[in-house]
Amino acid sequence: MSQWQLTWPRAWEEPLGQAVIRTEPEDFVVDEILGWELDGKGEHLCLWLEKRGDNTEFVATELARLAGCRKMDVSFCGLKDRHAVTR
Repeated sequence: MSQWQLTWPRAWEEPLGQAVIRTEPEDFVVDEILGWELDGKGEHLCLWLEKRGDNTEFVATELARLAGCRKMDVSFCGLKDRHAVTR
C-alpha cells in the first residue's frame, strides 16, 4: 500500500478497482517487424538484439565501440522505449 492516503472527495461512487501499470520492463515488450526477408547479400550486417533498461542511443554507441567503427555507421529501426524489453 502507498504511504500516501489519497482520500479526496469524489463526485461519483468509489472506484470499481485498482491497477498497477507497467512496473517492470517485461510488462512492455516490443518486437520489431522488418517487413522484408534478409538474403545474406550486401555490405551490411544485421544483428538481432534484445535490450532492457538501456536506450537506443547508448546501445548504438556501445555497438560502434565494440565493432571499432563510427557511431554514425550504426543504424537501427526506430527508437525504442528504454523502460521495456525491446528486440
